[in-house]
Amino acid sequence: MTLQQLHYFRVLAKVENYTKAAGILHIAQPSLSYSISQLESELNIKLFERHGKKIKLSNPGELFLKYVEKSLDILDEGTIMLKTVADSSMGEVSLGYIYSISSKFIPEMIKKFYENNSNRLIKFSLVQNLGEQLIRDLKSNKIQLAFCPTPDKSLKCVKIFSQQLHLIVPKKHPFSQRKCIEISDIIDEPFVALNKSSSLRSTVDEIFARYNFSPKIVFEAEECNAVISFVSLNFGISIVPEIPSMNKHVNTVKICNMPLKREIYLCWIDDKYLSPAAIKTRDFIIENFTV
Repeated sequence: MTLQQLHYFRVLAKVENYTKAAGILHIAQPSLSYSISQLESELNIKLFERHGKKIKLSNPGELFLKYVEKSLDILDEGTIMLKTVADSSMGEVSLGYIYSISSKFIPEMIKKFYENNSNRLIKFSLVQNLGEQLIRDLKSNKIQLAFCPTPDKSLKCVKIFSQQLHLIVPKKHPFSQRKCIEISDIIDEPFVALNKSSSLRSTVDEIFARYNFSPKIVFEAEECNAVISFVSLNFGISIVPEIPSMNKHVNTVKICNMPLKREIYLCWIDDKYLSPAAIKTRDFIIENFTV
C-alpha cells in the first residue's frame, strides 16, 4: 500500500467516476484502475461497487475513506510543519478576531509586531467572524490563533484585555442629553438584543442578571451593525462594544455605578502543532498586550 494509492482512492471516492478522477489526478484512466485494483487486492476487499459504468463506495470503502482522510490530513499537516520548523521568522499565521476589535486593536497589534524587523517576513492571514465561529475554526484547524470574547474549556485561552461596552440610544432619545442614567431608568425601554447564540448576548444577560433586571426585548439581531441600525431607527436601546459605525448613528450613555465590559481572550489548541511563526506571534501578543 502506497501513499499514491491512498491519494488516488480518496479522489476517486469523492467523484465516483474513473474518467473524472483520472482527469483530476492527471493520469491515464487505466493507470488509475490498476492502482485501485492493486489496493483492493492487497486489502482483500472491494472498496467500490460497480453498477454498469457507475461506481460508488462499498460499505467497507466508506469506513476506509474516513481513516484515509485522517491519515492524509495528518501527513499534510506534517509537511507544512517541516516547511516552517527551521525558521520562526518566516511563515504565515492565520489569526481570527471578532469584528469589534478589527478597526483599532488588530491594526495596532500588527503594526507593533512589524516594528521588529525580524518579524517582517511573517505574513498574516486574517479571519473576521463571530466568536462562536472562530472557536469552531480553531477546532477544525482552519486558523491557528483567535481573539475570542468567551473562553472555551477545550482550548488554551489567555485573557488579553477588557473591552468596554456601551449603552447606545437613538440620537434624539431623551437619554442622549444625560451624562449618566440609573439602571431603573431603562426597565420599560424597548431593547434591541443580539440573538441567543451570540456570546455578547450571554454577557449582557449576565450583566443584567447581577442587577435582577431583564430588558424588554423587542428585536433580536445576528450582529452588532444590525443592532446599531435598529437603534438608530428608534426601535429601542441596546448594549454593544465600540465599532466604527456606532458614533455616526447613535449616542452612548453611561449607566451610573454599572461597569459595562467583557473580556477578550487569545485562544489556540494547546495539544496540536503550532508553527514557529504562530508561537512567536502568540508569545508577542501575550507579552505586549496582556493587561
